[in-house]
Amino acid sequence: NVFALCISFIAGEIQSAAFIVVMLAFADLLEWHTSRRTHNAVEELLKLKPERATREQNDALVEIPADEVRAGDILVVVPGARVPVDGVVVFGDALVNESSMTGESLPVRKIIGDSVFGLTLNETGVLKIRATRVGKDSTIEQMATLIRKAAGNKSHSEKLADTFALYFLPFVIALGAVVYVVTRNISMTAAIFLVSCADDMAVAIPLAVTASLGNAARRGLIIKGGEWLDTISRVKTIVLDKTGTLTYGSFSVGAVHIETEVTEKEFWRAIAIAEKFSQHSIGRALFNETAKFIKIVPDPDEFKVIEGGGAWVRIESDTIMVGNKNYFSSVGISVSSENEATLGVIVHVAINKKYIGYVQLADLPRPEARASIIALRKLGVERIIMFTGDNENVANSVAKALGIEEYRASMKPEDKLRELEMLACKHGPIAMVGDGINDAPALARAHIGIAMGKGGTAVAVEAADIVILSDDLSRLPEAIEVGRRTMGVIRSDTVIWAASNFIGFGLVLTGVAGPVLAAAYNFATDFFPLLNSARLFQKKVS
Repeated sequence: NVFALCISFIAGEIQSAAFIVVMLAFADLLEWHTSRRTHNAVEELLKLKPERATREQNDALVEIPADEVRAGDILVVVPGARVPVDGVVVFGDALVNESSMTGESLPVRKIIGDSVFGLTLNETGVLKIRATRVGKDSTIEQMATLIRKAAGNKSHSEKLADTFALYFLPFVIALGAVVYVVTRNISMTAAIFLVSCADDMAVAIPLAVTASLGNAARRGLIIKGGEWLDTISRVKTIVLDKTGTLTYGSFSVGAVHIETEVTEKEFWRAIAIAEKFSQHSIGRALFNETAKFIKIVPDPDEFKVIEGGGAWVRIESDTIMVGNKNYFSSVGISVSSENEATLGVIVHVAINKKYIGYVQLADLPRPEARASIIALRKLGVERIIMFTGDNENVANSVAKALGIEEYRASMKPEDKLRELEMLACKHGPIAMVGDGINDAPALARAHIGIAMGKGGTAVAVEAADIVILSDDLSRLPEAIEVGRRTMGVIRSDTVIWAASNFIGFGLVLTGVAGPVLAAAYNFATDFFPLLNSARLFQKKVS
């Protein structure tokens, strides 16, 4: 357009030059508007942060600035107030509206032990929460950071548009030169430059991506850039971790077997010490159960996570092992011959390599999991595979309950990574969905990693390309639909742009359009791909 502006002045086409100036200003305005939408989305999110918090201190309530809250503080949240930071409920029962974070309009009941997000609104009841993640570590700040980064991550289509625009200018210059050499008509040459334009595509594609990222965020889907919209739209194979993804990941204790050599208190004390610093959902469930028997739990002197197996700790001269059958077998410890749990797991316990019993925990599938699997198949996902570190019996039972035909059982993190490598080589773009520390390598290796953000670990969320904040698996088919809608609109933008340029060149070369009409035509047709992309700001695009 700048080149066309120069040609217009040379040819004395002042009206055409005026059109070009208006077009350039309009293109800059739209580009500014697109970037502002991303900035405003972040600002609107952060505006919800409460400025004050009520902290329980020495049996009194003290109001403090929310920025002064520290991890471990006990905060009181009354009805009608927003939760100031991420935390865990230690007292109370209330309905909390999480729509600002997850897109869910219905309030969620929160009781002791449940996690709460900062910014969410307490609608009923008084809650006391223990602050866990504050400042830059809080979910809201991480969301804001992810949204800012997403705006800078260009999709394949955006990069392609940039590359095409780079080559389009030399093509138009060459075409204009040929027209001038053949016709010696400076007006027709100017019209060629005036009717051609790639600026609309340079704005329309980012506009489509920005709209989709914003709509997805409002639905509890944080997509870390336009490139992942492109990738998720082409996924044909999805691998799902079981625990915390297909199932709740919050285990309830069932049967308990304790060997006669130890007392009940000694048994639960060993588990409490071993799982005190565990971040795994099984470990946290076991530790919470020990509170019924043990009030004060000493810190272990050494703590090791046995990936895919359990935990090993040392306290003074004793070693404690808590884990699955495979882990115990690998160190030569015989376990009870009791059958493994059907929909849960059995965790074995040993002190100084002496077996002292086991705990059976149940982990039921999420109610929306089966419907989500069906929805994925309707979208054309060809293979759905479940990965789990649990035994064959558990894996088979969960897979049958959810209608999953393929699964891999008794997997360690390295096994998941190895299997994913093999699948990636044979089956095109693969999505991996998980939530735990042991899923992080596989999430990073997959063509697109998707983390369950509400109950997921920070490591998994960081390694993933898409985060499902609500832990609702029905958001997974939605993510694919968002990607496909976005790519569909971008493809139609390209068709609109190509058609308008082709028609424009035809009008000029046949003498129908002179410089003024060419500039007016260019200005009018610029709106078509932009309006097409703007449709994505609506919730649904037909």
